[in-house]
Amino acid sequence: MAVIGITGGAGSGKSFVAKLAAENFDMLHIDTDRLAKTQMMPGGASYAGVAQAFPECLVKDSGENSGGSGEATGTDPGKLPEIDRAALAARVFNDKEALEKLESLTHPHVRETVESLIESSKGLFSHVLIETAILADAGYCPICDAVWFVTAPDEDRKKRLIERGYDEARIKSVFESQPTEERYRKTSSYEIKNGEDADEENILGQIKEILNKMGIPEISAEEDEDPDDE
Repeated sequence: MAVIGITGGAGSGKSFVAKLAAENFDMLHIDTDRLAKTQMMPGGASYAGVAQAFPECLVKDSGENSGGSGEATGTDPGKLPEIDRAALAARVFNDKEALEKLESLTHPHVRETVESLIESSKGLFSHVLIETAILADAGYCPICDAVWFVTAPDEDRKKRLIERGYDEARIKSVFESQPTEERYRKTSSYEIKNGEDADEENILGQIKEILNKMGIPEISAEEDEDPDDE
């Protein structure tokens, strides 16, 4: 079983590429960003630490369950205030120390879950895809057999981010805060070009070519299913 890291800057379309790969080949797609968000929900693995470190980012009025206290008290998840992810993102934005603190509280739990999912997927999937924008910084390279770097021209990336509601200032800041393409390439094995001119067929063709270069079986989701009795 191959463990593949898939990474790229904001707006590169790495989630789209990962989704295509998972849907068309026998791959388990692990989205670390989704895991991190889930684990910051009340009762989640990262919740207590994040709530204690950033109490100003707790939802002040969560309705009947929290009583509007805005404090992470008690052990019943239903009575704990949620973490306002927008407020948290704004809190760590352009604050290196705060961002490092947040990452120290969330990354270990995400990493533990990722490793558990890889272990439990053996015999069920041929390959595992770990999707994260900071794959190298989060320390996933050593457990990956290969790293796929998804790229797109800056203008295409900006267009996609604008469609998500980003303004020009936020796009500029995000681009500046993320690794450069040169840095991504230093820790990547293969590159997938995902500009606006790349359709699904093109992306799938690139994935197939990479799998062949890696020398690992190219197994489609359909091929992995038990054949019907004849």
